[in-house]
Amino acid sequence: MTTSTSSLPSLPRIFGQYEIEQPIGRGESSRVFRAHHRQIREHKVALKVLLNQDAARIKRFAQEASIAARLRHPHISRLIDYGVQNPFHYAVFEYIPGSSLRDLPRLRATTKGNALPEGSYLPLPPDKVLRYFRQIADALDYAHSLDLVHRDLAPGNILIDPHAEKAYLIDFGIARDPDQSLTSTGMIMGTPGFIAPECMVSAQNATHLSDIFSLGVVLFYMLTGEEPWHETPKPGDGLRGPPPMRTLAEVGQKLPEEVDRIIRTLLAWEPHHRYASAGAAATELEMVLGRHVMATQVVAAQPASLAQPAGQAKSIAVIESNEVERALSGSLFHEPLERAQNRARTLDAYQISQLLDQWAQERPFRLPLLGRLARFRDIRHYNVFFFHLHLLIEQRRDAGTEEEPDSQQKELPPQREVERWQIELPAPKEFQAQAGSRIVVPGSEQVINCPACKGQTTITCSMCNGTRRVTVAEEPAGEAAAAGQASSATAGAGGSPVVRQRVVACPQCNGRGLLPCKRCASFGRVVQRKLIEWSRWVVRDEAQNDLPDVDESWLRRACKAELVYKKRIVGSIPPAWLQITEVKAMIERHQQALDKDSRIVMAELQIHFIPLTEIEFDLGKPQQSYRLAIYGFENLIPADWRFLHWERILFLSGIGVLSLFLLISVAFLMVG
Repeated sequence: MTTSTSSLPSLPRIFGQYEIEQPIGRGESSRVFRAHHRQIREHKVALKVLLNQDAARIKRFAQEASIAARLRHPHISRLIDYGVQNPFHYAVFEYIPGSSLRDLPRLRATTKGNALPEGSYLPLPPDKVLRYFRQIADALDYAHSLDLVHRDLAPGNILIDPHAEKAYLIDFGIARDPDQSLTSTGMIMGTPGFIAPECMVSAQNATHLSDIFSLGVVLFYMLTGEEPWHETPKPGDGLRGPPPMRTLAEVGQKLPEEVDRIIRTLLAWEPHHRYASAGAAATELEMVLGRHVMATQVVAAQPASLAQPAGQAKSIAVIESNEVERALSGSLFHEPLERAQNRARTLDAYQISQLLDQWAQERPFRLPLLGRLARFRDIRHYNVFFFHLHLLIEQRRDAGTEEEPDSQQKELPPQREVERWQIELPAPKEFQAQAGSRIVVPGSEQVINCPACKGQTTITCSMCNGTRRVTVAEEPAGEAAAAGQASSATAGAGGSPVVRQRVVACPQCNGRGLLPCKRCASFGRVVQRKLIEWSRWVVRDEAQNDLPDVDESWLRRACKAELVYKKRIVGSIPPAWLQITEVKAMIERHQQALDKDSRIVMAELQIHFIPLTEIEFDLGKPQQSYRLAIYGFENLIPADWRFLHWERILFLSGIGVLSLFLLISVAFLMVG
């Protein structure tokens, strides 16, 4: 049970060299006070006192102090001292004036005199979000570099000093330290709404990527003062799929859609789909939101003295927006995309000039010093995507019926007939063709009167048609037969021989006129079932983004395409796939080829990409510009006849022709 300050009248005002001034915060089992040094009153500190004397609490409190002692970062609250003032354990931290991020939106609303309804907030402006987010991201990456996972990254554990415009990460009380593990299996720790899905199963699952997830919720909170969830995820939800999320537009924030993509990537349900580091997310946010802030500042009126001098605007390298990242953000392997972004930042005009010079030197007939001659007009970075689609098509056709006599009168419980595509078949596991088989449609069994005998158990004899008698030709016997043969021979010239007939009992039904019904085995009823037959086959297809004029076989051979997405689904095609033009075209083309008896039952989409930089430049003649592409992480440039050194080629060709002419002339002279 947690002890409150009201139940601890003996709580001293002095702890070691520090004297309490006033409370400034509280936790589950501790209180935080502003205090000052007894000898130097101007020296303010944050004094954290543990009120719970449970051994496990004391051990965790000591671990927090031990972790804090290792941290030396400008945006992490620094540990100053630690001690025991019987029976209280306490830790002394650097004092940070201001408030927690949790309270800041409400405080801003109060300070600015906004009469907001209960539950409303005044969110931080984007430029402040950029600054604070970068600072917290840097602090988080620093902690991760020491193999520490915070595990409770939430607005309550981020302090903001609004005057210095600095953010600080605090409270490593439940941080995961691999050298001092105090977490039990199945324990869930952290602030609801900010806990990563894997940690909602057990806090032992926490990795640095769990903090990245929490950072995504913090970013949404910074921009809106609210959490992104329609309904806050609860323990156990980590085993389910991602919950519905709100967009920034849904909470009234008019920011570029790319910011939503960054948040979705931070909040990816699968850890390996998140940013690999907090710094990578901060860098991308600066590129996207930074342009928005700069544009806003340009629109706003500024004194001439504060305006940015012409030609000195900072250029931010940004990979052009694409459908893949918009549709699948949060599901992409983000490490190669981060490398592409780093490539874009590195590949500035200076680096491109060097690349062009190096490319020109590789062949003797290319224009020398091409990079130095080039005057760049535009540099754009793209990711070119290649799509590989595997489809498993299943066909289910009507195969008629089967039946059996109702001889056993088996119990047939009432059951609704299962629709054809709801019948459970062996689940597809691999993309392999299957011949399939015929199967009974569940629930299609019915008992009917035998169609052959109409339920009478017998059928009319087909030989006598129920008359019980048939007429047969009588065979002559003995002498009469011989005489008959002679008579027939004699009568042959005058007419046909006379054949004697007689009526006998029908040999097929033994004179009964009826036969047992074989179809129902004389039970008068049959059990009838519907049948379908199924089979599966595989379809493979591929597509790619439009490319500048380039030999695609050269591109595939020269540049390595990086895998950025791979997902296999059983059932319906994910809507996100259909938001990608090339993938939608492939799927629709194959769907149109199917009939009513065929469906796509399993699909796998693999997406690779190659980074591409397209440059526009001239060579000193503004009226004539050139476009050139630099491909891949290898930064390769394909052969291009436009940049041949024609003067050198013509000069050497002239020398060659002249030399040939001289050789021919000498040959003629020698012959003469």
